Amino acid sequence: MKKIIKSSQSLALAILMSVSMFSHAGEATAEESAVSYNVGYMSEYWYRGVYQSESAVSFGADYEAGSFYAGTWWADVDTGVEYDIYAGFNFEMMGLPMYLGATGYYYSDNFDGDYEEMNVGVDLGFAAIDYAFAGTYEPVDGSADQDYEHFTITMPLMVVPLDFSYGTFQDDLTGHYYELSYGTTVSGVDVGVVLGRNSDDSTVGTDAAGNPKNGDKDTTYATFTLGYSF
Repeated sequence: MKKIIKSSQSLALAILMSVSMFSHAGEATAEESAVSYNVGYMSEYWYRGVYQSESAVSFGADYEAGSFYAGTWWADVDTGVEYDIYAGFNFEMMGLPMYLGATGYYYSDNFDGDYEEMNVGVDLGFAAIDYAFAGTYEPVDGSADQDYEHFTITMPLMVVPLDFSYGTFQDDLTGHYYELSYGTTVSGVDVGVVLGRNSDDSTVGTDAAGNPKNGDKDTTYATFTLGYSF
């Protein structure tokens, strides 16, 4: 799950690069190993349709050996720091690039509870699908753990150079979001813009008092991102 900047992407993915594990496919052979680093900036930090901070800088490190990958990604949030740990394997099935792994999202200063999940994804060519399953959320207010799943599909639009993403939570956590994103590289720097809208029924993420981060209304958001890998 290589992250330069983490997006609602999932993975993520996205211009916010959070997360595109597919970028690992084919980068290393069984005899090769490599360590890479990345830094990033987000004018606003949103992930999976949930607000994280007004602006954020990030740093990540990734290790790859053959089909195996592992890494960590850090970013400042409104109060404290988010630090993620992930690992998994890239492989092909029926000629399609796929990955299987696990991710943990952790926060300091009671900004949010911890999330831990398994991940699987496939690149179909015309669309990328990411599925987080067996997820467990530990609320920061000390209430009972909650189970969740998260599904994202991302596809390029045919008539304009934009990607469209739809993501949704299931089980104890609920909520969905839509995003349009554009990304390019300028002199080795990844530049991106994301426009998104989340749902008014989101229960994802809580503060120390147990209140949902998204409140009870739809939210439209936009963010500008920069990322550099070395």
